[in-house]
Amino acid sequence: MGQRVNIQYSVELEDLEEEVNRLYSNAITQLASLPDASIKLGTEGLDKVESFRHKLAKVDIMLGDVQNIIEGFIRFKTSPQQQEQLQVEPEVLQDKISKFKELLNENTNQESPV
Repeated sequence: MGQRVNIQYSVELEDLEEEVNRLYSNAITQLASLPDASIKLGTEGLDKVESFRHKLAKVDIMLGDVQNIIEGFIRFKTSPQQQEQLQVEPEVLQDKISKFKELLNENTNQESPV
């Protein structure tokens, strides 16, 4: 089996299911191309088994990718609070910083000797 590399790309949320189905379909296509059930003893049979195992390993990796995407989607859907926290409006953040600075100044002024 060849070397593998990890890639990362994004799709629109509404296109995610279609993309997962494309990846899953590719795995199923690989399974459909597996050799027939008959086998002969000898090097021909051994080569056939080795080829079969390599294709199964490839399909397992493909299905692992699909599983990871679905698990990530489930995590995304079940933790909406975390998603909301990541999407803070700049004005809200600036307002919080200003209030923090005011409180810090008030505390500094109260602790200074008069």
